[in-house]
Amino acid sequence: MKYSYLLLSLGVLGSAPLYAGDPFADLDKEMSLYEQESVGSIELEDSFQKYVEARELEYQTWQTQYLKEFDQFQNELINKWGEGDVSQKDRNVEFSEDKNVKSVVDYQAEEVSIAVLVDKDLSLEEAEKQVKVQIDQLLADKQSNIARIFEGDSSIKKGKVSVSEVQYSDEKKQQMQDVIIKQTQAQAQEIDKKTDRAQLPDSPLTESQSQQLAVKEKQQLLESSQIRIDSAAENYDKAAVEAVPDKKVVLYKVRLPKNSLAKRAAKYSGYAEKEGQIREIPAALVMAIMHSESAFDPRAKSAVPAYGLMQIVPRTAGHDVNKLVRNIDKPMNKDDLYVPQINVETGTAYLDILDKRYLKAIKNDRSRLYCTIASYNTGAGNVARVFNSDGSRSINKASRIINKLTPDQVYQQLMFKLPYDETKHYLERVNSRIALYESKT
Repeated sequence: MKYSYLLLSLGVLGSAPLYAGDPFADLDKEMSLYEQESVGSIELEDSFQKYVEARELEYQTWQTQYLKEFDQFQNELINKWGEGDVSQKDRNVEFSEDKNVKSVVDYQAEEVSIAVLVDKDLSLEEAEKQVKVQIDQLLADKQSNIARIFEGDSSIKKGKVSVSEVQYSDEKKQQMQDVIIKQTQAQAQEIDKKTDRAQLPDSPLTESQSQQLAVKEKQQLLESSQIRIDSAAENYDKAAVEAVPDKKVVLYKVRLPKNSLAKRAAKYSGYAEKEGQIREIPAALVMAIMHSESAFDPRAKSAVPAYGLMQIVPRTAGHDVNKLVRNIDKPMNKDDLYVPQINVETGTAYLDILDKRYLKAIKNDRSRLYCTIASYNTGAGNVARVFNSDGSRSINKASRIINKLTPDQVYQQLMFKLPYDETKHYLERVNSRIALYESKT
């Protein structure tokens, strides 16, 4: 297979990935579909070719700059900590400006940790003093993840201190490369979401043209990802060899405050109710998506990159809402997406676009809800693939099949046939969490 070189990363990484499922196999399967789509494509017309070149240049410029900064940041962390620990879903990671202090809020484990790099010869007593000084500074900084979590709560004083060496390992190297693989998967799905715009009536491109353009962008993405995987391994090995053992890690761990999730959720329920009423979208759905995307952390960021409470990607969901709702034909500003009101407004508007534009041909409300949830994660075209036996991304074609099924049958087919395990788990989580908020919103 043309793109099987990404699977060679298995040889570089060694054992199986640490997270559930096999992202390499998923990615390989998805790329095989992209190859099929490109087979037999017609020569591009001159006007379309110019459009492609302009869009490719824009995408390449953004992608190159973002990924360069992301990889540089990871390398700086590796040189100091022996690992490239970055924020992911359900896990907010922040560093001090000099990267000597790391604070982590792990919503899934319901645990908070503050780690400080100190001189190796520092006594345990002095090391504990340093970490407590850093905790006080984080609490005083109202923009820090620690201050947001422990606002008005004294339980942060009940943690435990441990000390360890800075260590390099094959496992940590694998984790760093796994981040690139997951990032590549997520960015490929974001390209799919851009491709779905061709199915809207006002699209400047035909579906065929948009798909050809998507294939080109994915080719570039995969080529750059393979280079990044190889470079990451090389840089990690170099850092491990050149490491100077003059630092140790002082780690402070504490449980999240009691009822932390409920308290965070309460801060943003008003936004969900307001925007839900405006868009005729259930507030409970908005809350369930916030819960699943960010655990109600307004400063959440993932490596896609996606931002804020509802994890909006500026160039896809953000651009769709800007264009179709705000009449602004450009991506959103990431800083705006850290503003809770703007983020929830944008996320709810995107749900409305999925519900009333992309998926409007689905007649049953419950069936359309399942498809909307899955589309929020992976795009409406990937949802259409589940029901179109020929792999077509046509939503209207899929809708004719969906309308012959019961909502339960729709849900089961999505859970069985969606291309990514991550999207299946997402649909399951969001759907189950809606009930948590139906009586509270």
